[in-house]
Amino acid sequence: MKKIGIISEFNPFHNGHEYILKEARKISQADILVSIMSGDFVQRGQASIIDKYKRANCAIKYSDLIVEMPTFISLQSANFFAYKNIELLNKINIDYLAFGIENIEESQFFDYANEIIDNEDKINFKIREFMDNGYSYTKASYLASNEIIDDTLFLTSNNILALEYIRAIKKINSNIKPIAIKRIGANNRDLSLGKDIFSSSTSIRNNIENENINTYLPKYSYEKILAFKDEYKNFPKDDYIYNIFRYKILVEKAPMNKCLCYENGIDNLLRKLAENNNNYKDFLEKAISQRFTKSRIRRLILNYCLDNFTELNNININFLKVLSFSEDSKVLLKNKNINFVIRKKDANSLNLDNKKIYDKMVDSSNLYSLIIGRELNYDFTRHIKITE
Repeated sequence: MKKIGIISEFNPFHNGHEYILKEARKISQADILVSIMSGDFVQRGQASIIDKYKRANCAIKYSDLIVEMPTFISLQSANFFAYKNIELLNKINIDYLAFGIENIEESQFFDYANEIIDNEDKINFKIREFMDNGYSYTKASYLASNEIIDDTLFLTSNNILALEYIRAIKKINSNIKPIAIKRIGANNRDLSLGKDIFSSSTSIRNNIENENINTYLPKYSYEKILAFKDEYKNFPKDDYIYNIFRYKILVEKAPMNKCLCYENGIDNLLRKLAENNNNYKDFLEKAISQRFTKSRIRRLILNYCLDNFTELNNININFLKVLSFSEDSKVLLKNKNINFVIRKKDANSLNLDNKKIYDKMVDSSNLYSLIIGRELNYDFTRHIKITE
C-alpha cells in the first residue's frame, strides 16, 4: 500500500489545492493520501480565514486522512515547520511527499535544491554573516542561498519551504520520496486575483468579499466560506489577539523570554510599541525591521498569548489529532507506533509531554472560538465521522 503526504494550510482550499491533490495521487499512484494541516492559526501568524474543520472537510474530497498540525509547529519559521512535519509523516511510514513549486520546472528545482544542500556549510557561514549585519534568519538564508543559486525566480517563499522539506527528509535519513508539482496560474504570494480560475491563497483572502471569488474555489469550498460567514457574521480579525497581547505585556507583565520565536531584547521594543499604539496594524508597521519580519512578529505574539514555550520543541510527539478521515484511512489508524486522537477520551492514553501539546492545540482552538464568537471546547463537541 503506497502512502503520500501533503503538508498544508488550505487557507482557504482553492482550485490550486485541488489540482495539487489530484496530481499528487496521479503521479504517485498512491492508495492513501494524508494531509497534515495547520489548525486554526497558520504560519503567517494569523487566524485561518475559516475554521480547521471546514477546511479539512474540503480537503478530504481528494484525501483519505486530514490531521491537525500541532500549533507550536505551525507558528514557527520554515525550517522548523518543515522538519517537525516531515518527522511526523515519517512516523506513519509515508512513501511520498508532494508539494507545490513555482517559476521553475521540477527537474531544475531538484538540481538547485541539491546544490544548496551540498553547499550547506558555506551557506550557514554566510547566514551568520548576514544576521550579524541585522538581517532576519529568513532574509539571511535567502541572501546566502542566492550566492550559490543566482536565480531569484527559484528563491520564492514557496520554493524555499519545499527546499526545507527536502533538507528535513535528508536530515532524518527518511525514505520518503519528494514529488514536486509545478503550480499553475498564480504564485503563492500574488496579491491580485488571477485572470483564469487559479489564484493564490493570499489574493483570495484579500479579496474574500469580491463577488467573483467563487471563480477561484471549488463549489464545496465556496459553500464552506459562505456557511462560516453566515454562522459567525464575519471573518477573524487580528484586533482580538492584539488586545490579549497588550494585556499580557502591559498589565500582567508576563515574561516573554521563554516563548517560541523570542529573541533577546525584542520584548522591550514590543512593550514600548504596545504602549503607544492602540491599532494592531500601526503596531506591526512600526515593529517590523530588516531583522524582524511581519510574520515573525505575529508568530511571536500568538506564541506569547498561548504560552507556547521553547520546551515544546524538545518533546517527541507520538500522536496525531484527526480532523477528517475516510473509510480507506482506517488501515492507517491501526498503526501501533503512533496514537490517533479522534475523540476527547483518546487523549487519555497520551503521556504527560504529549498531553501538554494536545492541550495547547485545544487552547489554540478556544482562542479562535473567542475571536469568532463560537462556544468554547468546540473540539470536544465536534463529532468527527467517516467521510464517504
